[in-house]
Amino acid sequence: MSQFVGELAALFAALSWTFASTLFTSAGRRIGALNLNAFRIVIGASLLSIAHFFLYGSFFPLVNISQFFYLSLSGIIGLAIGDFAYFGSLITIGPRKAILVSSMAPIFSLIGGYLALQEIPSLISGIGVFLVLLGVWIVIIEREEKEYVHGNKLKGVALGIIAAAGQGIGVVISKYGMLKAGSVVAPLSAALIRVVVASLVIWLMLFAWRGPRQLFSSLKDRTALKISLLGSFIGPFVGLWLSMIAINYAQVGIASTLMSLTPIMIIPVVHFVYGEHVNLRGIAGAIIAVIGVALIFLF
Repeated sequence: MSQFVGELAALFAALSWTFASTLFTSAGRRIGALNLNAFRIVIGASLLSIAHFFLYGSFFPLVNISQFFYLSLSGIIGLAIGDFAYFGSLITIGPRKAILVSSMAPIFSLIGGYLALQEIPSLISGIGVFLVLLGVWIVIIEREEKEYVHGNKLKGVALGIIAAAGQGIGVVISKYGMLKAGSVVAPLSAALIRVVVASLVIWLMLFAWRGPRQLFSSLKDRTALKISLLGSFIGPFVGLWLSMIAINYAQVGIASTLMSLTPIMIIPVVHFVYGEHVNLRGIAGAIIAVIGVALIFLF
């Protein structure tokens, strides 16, 4: 089972983000998506720093300049720019299309993993990756009675592609910084560097764009902050830590694909929590994705 540490970590990371997403949905409706993103990443950075102190004796890791550069770059590209573009896509073309476009992130990870790390999945694993992506796409492609577009559609799609590229490439750069830029960096240390640097960039962008008054006004909503704290523990803390373990032990393309299973995993959650009906298309997509996961693990 030890050879599947990375794959299992990726699956549990996706599960963590699934539950965190339901909490962030509730909090985001109260304080707005951009404010939520700013607060959740700071909370996540704080929790990671505390955990790092108890495990390694310092609130921030000591790494060489090259490691810090690559891990910081991956945080800026994947967490700051990627998330910022994703939220912009959400606002512009709606959640369904934004999730669909951004689900291309594993494709960028596969290409980046091949070019930068010479990682080539086996034929069977490649088929498994294809089936997982197919299952995810089947689930998130839904017909809408009224198309949601709040702005330029081309702009929204472009932002979604930027988000996918940022997340996919960020994963590749993370692994390079962890394993190729010097001595091996622990997954928790890598996650902490990424999220701290990303949080600084996100807050600078929001201050420049929206100003501090509008940003801090959402602090008055104590309920939203409590929900954000719990969601940040599950997502940016546990989920991000697991994602670094995943890319440390598994090929980045496979890890990124397994971590993209959130749309599949969230089906039973929204069914039991929100009472949403699960149609045959969603069930079929889930079955195809599970077959893909099985191929990745068994071959």
